[in-house]
Amino acid sequence: MLPAAVKTAQYKGDLYGAPISSAGALLFYRKDLVSKPPTTWQDLINDCRIAKQHGMDCYSGQFAKYEGLTVNATEAINSAGGSVFGPDGSVTVDSPQAKAGLDFLVNGFKQGYIPKAAITYQEEDSRRAFQQGKLLFLRNWPYVYNLANAGGSDSVIKGKFGMAPLPGANGVGATTLGGNNLVLSSYSKHRKSVEQFMAFMESPTVQRIEVEDLSNSPVLTDLYTDKKLVAENPYLPILKEGLLHGAPRPQVPAYEDASLRIQNHISEALTGKKSTATVLKELAADLRKIPNN
Repeated sequence: MLPAAVKTAQYKGDLYGAPISSAGALLFYRKDLVSKPPTTWQDLINDCRIAKQHGMDCYSGQFAKYEGLTVNATEAINSAGGSVFGPDGSVTVDSPQAKAGLDFLVNGFKQGYIPKAAITYQEEDSRRAFQQGKLLFLRNWPYVYNLANAGGSDSVIKGKFGMAPLPGANGVGATTLGGNNLVLSSYSKHRKSVEQFMAFMESPTVQRIEVEDLSNSPVLTDLYTDKKLVAENPYLPILKEGLLHGAPRPQVPAYEDASLRIQNHISEALTGKKSTATVLKELAADLRKIPNN
């Protein structure tokens, strides 16, 4: 099973759930314009000259103030070797590594390799911009693959784009994981049946259905190199590489509360209202107010 998927069901070393699907982001890039995908942030920034030559914007993720901002911000922080919470639940976001990650995004807006319009982008806004030929690079989920290859009036890049793991500070980045886990209530009167159902949902048979019929990412590592599945979903081996470097969303019981605080503070950095150092210091103080037990 993917170690990163298992980690999403853990808290302070204990396992609380059974992973049944996973999800990670990919870097979509214009392979007709870029000879090879960037493997580091500096590579990506260097390639932005190509975007300028073609009258395009360079890079975007999802930076509107919603859950996607939490995902993109923590992804950048983790990709620079930082973290929001430590394994023991302590707040660790006010670190040099976290600052380096956030600086990549903040400098993107300042220096122009992230377009100003991206401050309003959610998944679909950024997908449409990429499909309409306005972006050289896009960070988004695998669902973009089929839509961008559909052609028609909404996509001018059919057959012109490739996929790669997200770049990070010094190599492959740490995609923020999505996916789903099953849990068994301690009050359940049907423990045996539920445990059998969990095992069934994690079985190779059902995991293939997750991919073939539901377009979900499986939690079983071997399926990412299954010849039949890869023929139908060529991004699977690339996604596997990214998932092996992936990280869960901030692991704290009051997650929604933490996510809202992250969004509010990070938005102040991206819009230039406060420096990254100030934002991370204030975010750390705010997150320490949340109970983590």
